[in-house]
Amino acid sequence: MPNGNLRGMLLKDRIIDIVRGDGKSISEIYKEVNLDEDSKIHRLTLTGYLWAMADLGFLKERYQKPSKLYSLNKKEENSIYEIVASKLSDEPDDKKAQEILYVLYKILDRPIFRVEMERAGIIGDIRAKKIDKRERKRLIEKVELKGLRITPDTEAFIPTEEYPELAFRVIIDIIAEKFDIKKDKSGVQKKLENIL
Repeated sequence: MPNGNLRGMLLKDRIIDIVRGDGKSISEIYKEVNLDEDSKIHRLTLTGYLWAMADLGFLKERYQKPSKLYSLNKKEENSIYEIVASKLSDEPDDKKAQEILYVLYKILDRPIFRVEMERAGIIGDIRAKKIDKRERKRLIEKVELKGLRITPDTEAFIPTEEYPELAFRVIIDIIAEKFDIKKDKSGVQKKLENIL
């Protein structure tokens, strides 16, 4: 499928974006995927793709007469990009792009591609250093980004502003959520057995 207006997204990620919420029928998904002339896909191909995504656990199917509805399997709801963006949702808009870039840069320990920033909800200009074409090519050869299409022309960024305390707080919050570590209002862990 041509890239079209999907902004570097693979078909799987486009479908996941479409079915968020209560889910959608094959007809609704078909209409949304085919909004752009450059990204047309045949209905039978899409149906097979949806079946495969359900078999692999990305989607769940349910029947609601007269249609079969596809919705997102809960485990697929959030990528690292969306998690970081949600942790920084209360930050001022004028700094949010730089903060998200810095936190992702620290977590992933490499320059961050524009499509990754888009997955975190950042569209448009980013105040950061762009890596050159040669560096970008080396990075593309080393990095495998599941669900994102990276081309040699995809921009990648290195932060020029640092937010180490913010990054530390976000990483701690992610770990605390993963291991269900309960904290009181002052941030002190309530039960030690949660991490044992």
